[in-house]
Amino acid sequence: MYPSIIIANNICFTTLDPGGATKSPIEGVAYISPDRKAGLLPKILERLMTDRDEAKQKMAAANSEDEFKYYNGLQDAIKILMNSVYGVFASAFYRFTDPKIGESITAWGRKNIKDIIKKLESENIPVIYSDTDSIFIQSPHSELDPTIEFGKGIADRFSVGGGILEFEKVMESFFTHGKKKRYVGNVVYPEETRVVRGYEIRRTDAFDLQSEALTQMFDRILSGEDIDTVVKYARGIITDIKEGKVPLEKLVISKTVKEVSSYKDPDKMANVQAMRKLVKLGYDYVTGMKVSWIVINSSITPQEVEPYVDGREFNFKPDWDYYARRTAMSLARVTDVFGWDEKELLTGIQQKSLFSDFEGKGGSKSTEPVPPSQKPKKKQPKKELSLTDFM
Repeated sequence: MYPSIIIANNICFTTLDPGGATKSPIEGVAYISPDRKAGLLPKILERLMTDRDEAKQKMAAANSEDEFKYYNGLQDAIKILMNSVYGVFASAFYRFTDPKIGESITAWGRKNIKDIIKKLESENIPVIYSDTDSIFIQSPHSELDPTIEFGKGIADRFSVGGGILEFEKVMESFFTHGKKKRYVGNVVYPEETRVVRGYEIRRTDAFDLQSEALTQMFDRILSGEDIDTVVKYARGIITDIKEGKVPLEKLVISKTVKEVSSYKDPDKMANVQAMRKLVKLGYDYVTGMKVSWIVINSSITPQEVEPYVDGREFNFKPDWDYYARRTAMSLARVTDVFGWDEKELLTGIQQKSLFSDFEGKGGSKSTEPVPPSQKPKKKQPKKELSLTDFM
């Protein structure tokens, strides 16, 4: 949507003019009309849009899976490049940074999306998620082909002026925290894959167990598994960690070590600490090499780590509480939707609401564990939910 808004309204640092004929939703911001002066960025985006359309046509006509993947990757790369044009206006390193331009684009985007949502809801078409440049609606069809046609029809219908929408994908199952840009879905069109936004499946400082547990949570939720069972799985993983019942290799954290002098306080860096201990053990090290370690004491500053070398015996006790907390922090970003926060995953005790289960004089709140089976049932994600995503 953002590239089409830029093109339709001739938005550019070369056309920004308080006296311009095209008035932005941002007060006092206007742009020269294209008949007077065509903006540099709209020209570039028009060319990229043409290139992307050609790539998508070749993708549709592909004779093999490899050819399809190639052109799909190409059109997606062009899309990312086009969207980056908006992002640079808020970046300090960009020569022509201007917050007014970025604000204009998002303001037009919000207006367009709100207008579309209002129209769709008036027609009883459920809108289940939206942000400033995309909208997810529930298809009235359970089959894929009719859903694709439905999505294309909606996109064509609302592709007018600067409100151009693109039918992008169909998801059969979807989970969202309700926050902007935080969702997960299983895509079935144009190719089968999973989309993860706002959740760090693989951070640079993550360990395998942390990433695998979060991925497993999404697998279970998107397959329609009972929420009590999902929470029980999360609690089980954390309990296993606290009791030291997980393989050491699942706890390893790895990171590159730059030139030591480039760090502001290298003595506090876990990767530098691990590197120095490796050198003392007789291992070779060169700048830019990745080192691996396990945290053995996080209660001190800096935390104490020991290098981990595959095949070499590890004679230290991991800080199990540290790893349990890190894992609980990741999983709670999912389970808090169902009423289980980080602390509750760690303790197994779910706090009740302020106005429930008061006991004795003074209204003291019960702190007894609430077994998942006794919690109120939450609405389950639909296993075969067909969604159409426009961006």
